[in-house]
Amino acid sequence: MESSRSAIKPKIWHYWFVAMSFLTCIPVPKFNYQNGDLSRAAVFFPIVGGLVGAFSYGLYYLLRFVNAGNWLIALVLVATSLVLTRGLHLDGWADVCDALFSTQDLKRRREILKDSHLGTFGVTGIFLLLSFKVIVLGGNFLPIYLIIAPMAGRTAALIIGGLFHPFRQEKKSLGEEFIGQIPRWVMGTWLGVIMLFPWFLGWHYYPFKAALIFFVGWLFSKMMERGFRGLSGDAVGAIIELVETLFLYLGRI
Repeated sequence: MESSRSAIKPKIWHYWFVAMSFLTCIPVPKFNYQNGDLSRAAVFFPIVGGLVGAFSYGLYYLLRFVNAGNWLIALVLVATSLVLTRGLHLDGWADVCDALFSTQDLKRRREILKDSHLGTFGVTGIFLLLSFKVIVLGGNFLPIYLIIAPMAGRTAALIIGGLFHPFRQEKKSLGEEFIGQIPRWVMGTWLGVIMLFPWFLGWHYYPFKAALIFFVGWLFSKMMERGFRGLSGDAVGAIIELVETLFLYLGRI
């Protein structure tokens, strides 16, 4: 019994390091990545989001302490989130905007999705998303949503991982290891935590608003699935950005 427990602990840390290295730029000890590790590490995704959010939360109060202006705080918080996540999710958002809103056929849309160059729709999508975040964070909002929103965004990624399917590529991508591979209990557990925990704190209307945002995320995922005949890793980044941004808006006072 003791030996089995000692064997489980290194695995838990291994998957934690996988989640941290995939979602952030925070240094972690070296590890040997194996096929399937990403989907197994997904249970930690919302926790990693909460860690990123906690850093922003602390930074917010530090900037308040030095009497920084609202707009400066908003810009610093948005920039910090981009740095901590290496802009990975924003890149996915831009690629999806470029491909999804083009008027090309399926083959060309998929090619655009894999193209690293930014197009007009990608630039526009980035501008609108970041502007919206700055406007929200520059106004009056509940700082606790700096933690809730990143957790909700990573939980939305689990919805894609649990309910949708990837489109096949010539070379197997990380998206194929994640999309359609997440156990339903992982997705359901985190949805329950994100939607119901604040309700126990007395936020009685919060679950309904949170459910609406997750439903919007699901609709956008269906839209991407229809446009690409399946989903890719870029779709995961796009849904994280969309849901996180909408949850930040939910925190407005």
